[in-house]
Amino acid sequence: MTSPLDGLPDLAAGDAGAILPPSSLSLTFEPGPHRVLARVSGEIDMDDAEGLSKDLFAALDSSRDGLDIDMSAVTFCDSQGLHVLLDLNRTATKTGKSLVLIALSRPVAHLLDVSGTDRLLKVRGRPGPKHP
Repeated sequence: MTSPLDGLPDLAAGDAGAILPPSSLSLTFEPGPHRVLARVSGEIDMDDAEGLSKDLFAALDSSRDGLDIDMSAVTFCDSQGLHVLLDLNRTATKTGKSLVLIALSRPVAHLLDVSGTDRLLKVRGRPGPKHP
C-alpha cells in the first residue's frame, strides 16, 4: 500500500503539525500456485479502506482460485473495512473464485457478528473465548 503521505506537497519547516499521521495498517502478500494469502494488521478505517481495497482486488485478480485473508492482527475495523470484504466476496463469486477469511481478530469477529455478515463470508478461524 502507499503511504497517505505520498503525493503531498513538501511543507515548510513550521508546518509539521499539518502532516497526516502515517497509516497504522500493514498488508503483506504470499502468492501461491492457486491462491494468494494476504496478511492484514493494524487498523482498517475510512482513511485506509480505498488503498486496502485496491491492493486486495489486485491480489484476487492475480490469483487462479481466490484469496485467503489472515485478519488475526487487525485491531480495529469499521464499516468501510466491512464494505471492502463484502465487495471482494461479491467479485470473487462472480469470477468463479473464492474469498476465505482464514483467521479473525476479536474486533473483526465482533463486527461480522453484529452486522450479520458472518453468514455471508467464509471464515475458517475465529478467536477463542475471552478469559477473565
